[in-house]
This record gives sequence, structure tokens and C-alpha cells, in this order.
Amino acid sequence: MDQPRSSVTVGRQVGVVVGGIIAAMVFVGCASDKPKPMAQPSSEQVKGGADRAFDRLKQEEGERRPSGM
Repeated sequence: MDQPRSSVTVGRQVGVVVGGIIAAMVFVGCASDKPKPMAQPSSEQVKGGADRAFDRLKQEEGERRPSGM
């Protein structure tokens, strides 16, 4: 005694298949994107940052020294 499939069961199967296809497309699409490399700072930017850090260090040293030295 074969019962005909209800439209809800067929619709659910179609929905699962379509959802699986969409999920696979999203997963494959995201996996194919290559990460972009980070921009490297120029030598002037590095030197400027080091100079500022050194100036701050000198300033902090001056604040810590006792006034008698």
C-alpha cells in the first residue's frame, strides 16, 4: 500500500536540497578569497614612531630623576 507523498514532505526535501546548495556555494565562495596582505609602514613612518617613543622615554626619565642630581 503505497501512499502518495504529501506536498509538505516534497517541499521540505526540495528546501533542504536548495539550502544545501546555497550553503555549499557560500562556503566555496568564501574559501576562494585570498587574504589581503597588510600594508607595510614606510621607513619614515617607522623612524618617526621610534623618535617619538625615544622622546617620551627621555621625558619620563627626566621626571623620575631627583632634583639634586
